[in-house]
This record gives sequence, C-alpha cells and structure tokens, in this order.
Amino acid sequence: MKAIAKTRPAFGAELVDIPVPRPGRAELLVRIAACGICGSDLHIYEWELGAERFAPRLPMVLGHEPAGEVVEVGPEAGRFKPGDRVALDPFGHCGRCATCLSGRFNLCTSPTTLSGAFAEYTIAPIANSYRVPADMDLEHAALLEPFATGLHGVEQSNVKAGDRVVIEGPGPIGLCTALSARAMGAATIVITGLRADTERLQLARRCGFETVCAEDEDWIAQVAQRVGEDGADVVFDAAGMMQSVRQLVKRGGQLVLLGWPARDLPSAEMRALFFHGVNIISSRVRSPQTWRRAIALVAGGQVDLAPMVTHRVDLANGLEAFELLRRKQGVKVLVNPAR
Repeated sequence: MKAIAKTRPAFGAELVDIPVPRPGRAELLVRIAACGICGSDLHIYEWELGAERFAPRLPMVLGHEPAGEVVEVGPEAGRFKPGDRVALDPFGHCGRCATCLSGRFNLCTSPTTLSGAFAEYTIAPIANSYRVPADMDLEHAALLEPFATGLHGVEQSNVKAGDRVVIEGPGPIGLCTALSARAMGAATIVITGLRADTERLQLARRCGFETVCAEDEDWIAQVAQRVGEDGADVVFDAAGMMQSVRQLVKRGGQLVLLGWPARDLPSAEMRALFFHGVNIISSRVRSPQTWRRAIALVAGGQVDLAPMVTHRVDLANGLEAFELLRRKQGVKVLVNPAR
C-alpha cells in the first residue's frame, strides 16, 4: 500500500510502498477514509521544534488525525467489529500506570500509539479507537481529534457562560478551541493571528468569531475594546508564542497552553505573569471523557466542523499539501487515500 513516511532525520518526507499490516490481539485494522494534516506533522516534516525526539522511531508513517472503517479485528478487540466506523486518537493509554490509575489518561507514561495514518490502512489499538455514529461523515470524524484537543483545553480552564476569551493562533487548534469555548457559553471570543494568517482569520470571522491582527500597532488596544480593559478571563495559546499575555489577561486570570512552545520565554515575562497572578495550565492532548463529549457535540449538531476543511488531496499529492501549509495557505487539509 501507499503511505507518506518520514524516513530520515532531515527536512521532508517521502511517498513509499509498504505492506498492509495485520492487527495484533487487541488491535484493529482500519481502512482510512480521511486523515488531517496537523501542525505537529508539519514540525516533523520540517524537522524542527522538538521533532528530533522521533528520531529513534524512523522510518515511520506520518498522520495521526484519521477516521475510517474497521476491516479486521484482533481476537481481543472486545466491542469492535468489521464495519464499525471509528475516529482514532494517536495517544492511547495503558490503563496500568499511576496517572492512568488516577484517571489522568492523557498523561499516560506508556501510551499506546497508532502506526501512522497517511496510508491506505493503519493499525489502531483499541485504547486509541472511538466508534462514531454510522451516519457521521467520516471527514467530520477525522476532525474530531483536533476538536477534542481544543475541547480538552477549554475543559481544563474555568471558562463559564458569559466569560471573555482570547485565543492566540487561528489554525485548526485555535479554531477548535473557539468552537469549544462557544459551546461552553463564552460570550466574547477573540482570535488573534498574523498577516500571514489572513485566510485563517477570514474563516474565523465567517464562523462568527472576532479577530485581531497581532501585527497591527494597536492590536492590544483592539483586543481590549472587545474583552474589556481589565482583560480576558482566559487566554488560550494555540500558537506556542505566548504573545503579550500579560497585557491580554485579567489579574488572576488563566493562560492555557495548547501549542508546541515556539520560543524561549525571558524571565521578565514570567515574572510579569507571576505578579499578575496568572494561573498557567498545560493542556496535554485529550481524555476518553473528552472524546465522548466531542463525538456527542458534533453528532448532535451543536458544533459544525465542516467549514474548517479547505483542501482535500490524495496520497500521491500529500507532499504538495505539506508545502501548501508551510506557506500558511488553507486551514485544515485532509488526505483522502481513496481519492
């Protein structure tokens, strides 16, 4: 079968031919219908921002936001059967470590993982697999992983009905965080981005959110006009930059970190956050409970993820899609192996 793989610790990736895998005892073989390209896929493609930690796993098939149909099950696959439609989480859980036993499955020390989903088929441990309704569009199901990431971040915060929220970064995770905050009742949601994010900011406005370009000279004042002079109740950093958070968040407010850290923070910035009483939260991936709520919100129509999809490509054109995203064009690109 065809697959997009990272074969060496350097820039780029390759289209390769590999055998169709077979499921182990507690695994599923899934025919991939769609798999989104994530920002972390792009970091691995560019071999930057911590991607070197994947070096021991090379060569490896990329892709970790998939949905598809179960075609074969292992003998201990439990409730799963061929024909089930599933969304897959790249970060599963062992169920045995101290964090799993405390219910914090998203911090598992020995997580189960996918074999890579930019391929015609992938292997999924049952701990990584979530059945979705039979009538759910599998493209929408492939968006559940980033949506659940944003939803988990909002769940880690104290966002309440009527709150004011700022989200730094208008990419898919930022947009999913905004959709989640709105579903939780946030009254004011402002998404910030750069001039290079023009297309993404336009999409955010079409989705009903206010936006500010963080390269405008008065951008902090523009945000303050929308959230109030005392600042936002919660700032979500979905860009890894923590851009001027002290000026955006109220005293005693929250900063939720969602993006891969993209810069070192000077001690002066950390001191400013400390004396401002900002509660800093690192939101790590998702939990099984979050997955169930994400599926319910999308299946029930409370959240519409479809507008996020701006491009669809087959496996043969997948590498071109990486270059498109490097140019900050598009929002969510789906790789559809069957196209």
